Amino acid sequence: MLLECGMQEEGLFRVAPSASKLKKLKAALDCCVVDVQEYSADPHAIAGALKSYLRELPEPLMTFELYEEWIQASNIPEQEKRLQALWSACEKLPKANYNNIRYLIKSWLSLSTRTR
Repeated sequence: MLLECGMQEEGLFRVAPSASKLKKLKAALDCCVVDVQEYSADPHAIAGALKSYLRELPEPLMTFELYEEWIQASNIPEQEKRLQALWSACEKLPKANYNNIRYLIKSWLSLSTRTR
């Protein structure tokens, strides 16, 4: 929905949605009954729900356990070795975390190729 409706919106992840609209959207998502048309005009609500989802996870997507490995990998100066170390850390993620990160990255890459 963000890719289709919100990527031209300025401040998409900076501008907060109204609290009541965000609460209503989160409740609808929890019940799997989202009226897409109701939120298509407000990409800030959708971005806010995504931010809230990521913030409220019991553990970060990249996990506490792998924190040091992510930090060490990001500090490798040589790009190829850094990418290999990051990939190695990705392979150690729980499947659900890996799938979430994979989806977010694929979506971002899809967007970045559209805006060039």
